[in-house]
Amino acid sequence: MGLDPKIPYIKAHEIVRALNKDNFKEAEKIRVAAKRTEELVSLHAGLFPDEYIQAFKEKLKEENFGSNRHLLKLYSHFNFIQQMCIQLKIEPKDYKEASKKIYKYFVERKISVNYSARIISLLNRWGLFVSRKQRSFYDEVPVPRGREQSAIADAQKTKRGTETDLGVRQESLPLTPAKLEKAKKFLIPEQYNWLKLSVWFGLRPEEVDMLVDEKKFRLEFNLKNKIHVLHVYQSKLQSVAEDKRWKKIPIVFKEQQECLDVISAGSFKRPLHKTVRKYVGKGVTLYGGRKNFVDMMMEKGQKLEDISLWLGHASIETTWSHYKDKDQVNFVETSETKRLKVPSTR
Repeated sequence: MGLDPKIPYIKAHEIVRALNKDNFKEAEKIRVAAKRTEELVSLHAGLFPDEYIQAFKEKLKEENFGSNRHLLKLYSHFNFIQQMCIQLKIEPKDYKEASKKIYKYFVERKISVNYSARIISLLNRWGLFVSRKQRSFYDEVPVPRGREQSAIADAQKTKRGTETDLGVRQESLPLTPAKLEKAKKFLIPEQYNWLKLSVWFGLRPEEVDMLVDEKKFRLEFNLKNKIHVLHVYQSKLQSVAEDKRWKKIPIVFKEQQECLDVISAGSFKRPLHKTVRKYVGKGVTLYGGRKNFVDMMMEKGQKLEDISLWLGHASIETTWSHYKDKDQVNFVETSETKRLKVPSTR
């Protein structure tokens, strides 16, 4: 055992006992971990049979109207659901009754309110799928409201940085044309072009990606206004009729015309999040261009109600609440305001 033959027997005995004790503790840890793994495997097999999982994923694939990226997101959400249900030990017939447990799980994981709503939506789709397979009744889990929603939102606000296993998106800072031009020398042309498309069209990241698919966008000439109009399909709008998912963006600025040339050439590629953070600015995400779109267009004299339609929002309230920068001090210059101007003071 590597002991010095010259040490007293009693001392050697104590050392051996200590070693045996440590070995026993390590063996016990291994035994407990193995048992826990066996229990989890058994629980997963009971709550999520392989044949059900495969059939459900095929169903998601068949019903998906978005891009492959959107489908992969659904699969990721489903993995989250499996982990949650196994940890909470709940099956579809218990989902509604376990609503409070589910909300608390969201709070512990510090996920966003939007992410929790998407999880619950998919959880209900899975629950209904299983209940039909088993010919049993399913009662849907409601989306958290009131105090539960506030608790989830407050918990998510404490989640900072990139050290997250969920990839929860933090609200982006605006990406302005000036900020993008400053970062141009650090970006490859395709990355710069991708960001330019997001800035001048106010598109969601997945919508920029879809500009390579002619089934997801089209360019038409408006005879009345004598301008081109970019029609973009919104795969996010799964709850409305397919023909209502198109938004129309008029091409009225030279930078937008330049973007059409980029689309035609297909010379754009989504940059990595870390690339944007490093070269464009900390706090700016792939939503930065969309975040700045409202203020940029209003500064160019466009109406908020029109901008809201270009963004694809269901209501102008959404545009105002989430995209208008209320820290800016703006006003209309008139003869009255000119008379009121006073010298700045230090």
